Amino acid sequence: MKFFALIILQFSAIQNQLLTELRNFQNSEGIKTGIVAASIHRTADNKPMLSFNSDKSVNSASTMKLITTATALSVLGEDFRFITDVGYTGQISNHVLSGDLVILPSGDPSFGSERSLSTYNDLVSSILSTIKVLGIRKIDGNIIIKDPSIYDYDVPDSWIWGDIGNYYGAIPHKLNINENKYTVYFEPGREIGQAAEISSLEPFDREWKIINNVTTGSSSSGDQVYIYASPSSDVILMKGTVPLGKSNFPVKGAIPDPSKLFRNHLIYALRNEGIEITKASQYLLPNEINNEPVDFHLTKRFYSQPLSDLARDCNFFSINLYADAFLHQLGPDGFTDFKGGLTYLKNFWKQKSLTLDGFNPKDGSGLSPSGVITSSNMADILSMMYSSDSFDAFYESIATFGETGSVRYKDRSNKTRGRLKAKSGYIDGTRAYAGYFEDKTGELFSYMICVNRYESDAKDKVRRFLDDFLVKMASR
Repeated sequence: MKFFALIILQFSAIQNQLLTELRNFQNSEGIKTGIVAASIHRTADNKPMLSFNSDKSVNSASTMKLITTATALSVLGEDFRFITDVGYTGQISNHVLSGDLVILPSGDPSFGSERSLSTYNDLVSSILSTIKVLGIRKIDGNIIIKDPSIYDYDVPDSWIWGDIGNYYGAIPHKLNINENKYTVYFEPGREIGQAAEISSLEPFDREWKIINNVTTGSSSSGDQVYIYASPSSDVILMKGTVPLGKSNFPVKGAIPDPSKLFRNHLIYALRNEGIEITKASQYLLPNEINNEPVDFHLTKRFYSQPLSDLARDCNFFSINLYADAFLHQLGPDGFTDFKGGLTYLKNFWKQKSLTLDGFNPKDGSGLSPSGVITSSNMADILSMMYSSDSFDAFYESIATFGETGSVRYKDRSNKTRGRLKAKSGYIDGTRAYAGYFEDKTGELFSYMICVNRYESDAKDKVRRFLDDFLVKMASR
């Protein structure tokens, strides 16, 4: 009891100062029409140590990824691995496969990623090598990828149309490839306002129809390109600007149909090796494919890295696709949809006797601008996670302020000395941080602080306030 009393006394010394700063900031120009919310809980007993507008719903932005990864690690386990199977149906005789080459994905968001065990090109080469080892020179059948999700149009209605064609708005499917990302390289014009030409796309589907309306902006303008594409569509519209003088300027887009792109690349690679596919032109829709392939012969199994590693990549680099793919794995029947995953996630934490009033997420990544949470919700869940068997893996998945991940350039004076774990979140009109920090005695606290619906010209002011607040909070 003396130990806890000492901690409370130490925190009380700064608590009033932090509350005063929160009040003053809430009432300041550019902020007063919005909401500043903050919660700090002691993880040992989930006791609230600081509350400011803690019951007000605010946009979660990417801090939502903490709840999604915490849930996935608790439910699936830190050693969980996604599996992608490759095999065939029918029989092989005289170098002819009388059947189909079949790929059975399970929703691995890292399949073919540069972060994964096998990159995109490695996957194609590996499958090609397997076909060669089997002695197949002709496939008298089709190449089938069992991914009905692309035609279910499982996109939250609250996602912004201007997001889903860009890499950060990539939609999770049963088969994800290269993080459902392609890179388009632009060659800017010689003057501002001139058209910017496309020099290459990687990877690229030859069936895509690109409408390029991108022009040249000032040399300091950066990436101002927006990409518009519907799920499963071959038509892609690009507009905006790339900076003057930046040759081969890269912009990342979201692959609209990962299964179709990967299938086309496999067909091209097989034909390059002289292997014929008689039904290559027949791209079957999901309702034209049997639910379970008959007489399936497994030839190759791809494993993802363990979930602990994927969760760290998700939180360190704020990968929306990873978080939403984890959400799609929640539930009793495996791969589900956004609605099913969110229902399971909310029920999981409700069963731990947490009050979730004000908690209404729309996805697992925080991309939706209408997904909301209270700072108390976040601090509660993070404190409850402290007792989970997967807590160590979860804790290590969160970047250290001033040292790693997307917050590595913060706290240049190193006042927090590695004691602060932080997941940042940012969408238009919202900036937030959530995570954990230790005081100098080693006592652990969970926290969330968010500024929501501030004026657009106050964004730098908000960023500075939040960074300073975290340093003061965690340096005592």
